[in-house]
Amino acid sequence: MLPNWTIAPHNRDFLGAGAGDGEVRTYRAGGEFQLYPFHLVFERETVAFFPFIMDGVALTLQGMPIGCAISSRSAGTMSLRAPEGSLHRHRLYTSLGLDPMQVFTCTQVHSREVLVLEPESPREGPQADGMISRNPQVCLAITVADCLPVYLYDTESGGFALVHSGWKGTGIALKALQLMAARWHTRPEAVAAVLGPCIGSCCYRVDAERARAFDQAFGGPDGASPLGPVVKGAALDLQAANARMLVTAGVRHIALCKDCTFTDERLGSFRREGPSYTAMAALVGIFKPQVYF
Repeated sequence: MLPNWTIAPHNRDFLGAGAGDGEVRTYRAGGEFQLYPFHLVFERETVAFFPFIMDGVALTLQGMPIGCAISSRSAGTMSLRAPEGSLHRHRLYTSLGLDPMQVFTCTQVHSREVLVLEPESPREGPQADGMISRNPQVCLAITVADCLPVYLYDTESGGFALVHSGWKGTGIALKALQLMAARWHTRPEAVAAVLGPCIGSCCYRVDAERARAFDQAFGGPDGASPLGPVVKGAALDLQAANARMLVTAGVRHIALCKDCTFTDERLGSFRREGPSYTAMAALVGIFKPQVYF
């Protein structure tokens, strides 16, 4: 049984339950790192919470728990392109105790573009696939439906990031990490990362040309990776590709979601649902304590 990092209501102690069970692995290109596998559990069937973990401890920002969240398929599509998307987002934000004006998002274009949020930044609209901030009053949000949400938190500067990493945008997590280093002198060793739910290598089959190109770009020598090969036959492993980049860069603490969006019908999946797929909202920030304690 994998540790369950979802925070149980009214049970603060649960946050660190089982945290010492994180796997310690050695990756020859990046040294030793800690891996915390987890499964999603949805509160009220609409949202799952999971914290950043470092050395078995759930992390805080300015004394408040900073965490990650993702909406379920039953919460409805969060796409701003869908007429009902804004309504679903507003309902989700308020259920999390968030003022919608706190939440910043972007128009995703499957790029490696990362925005630095400034006081004058627009709340939504700019084209990009990731954002960084260190304002504890801000919550970041992206949408995913098979692509991988990657969450980063710098325990020293208080900076955090959220990126949308599909096969076209793989490398964006490293771009966010580099941008945090340039802005706030972020050290990878001080960063906790979460690789959220996405389509797994069990189901993400592509044509031979794309598989070959992805392996050449992200697979490394002999397919070496902290999580195993980045390409398995004709299947891509988005989590393995991102883990390889992050650990090679020096990140030592990774929580890993083990749920596949294609096989888990609680989750939205473009490949399973087709053109009317459910875009899930992935969020990072400080949520109201009563929501998940």
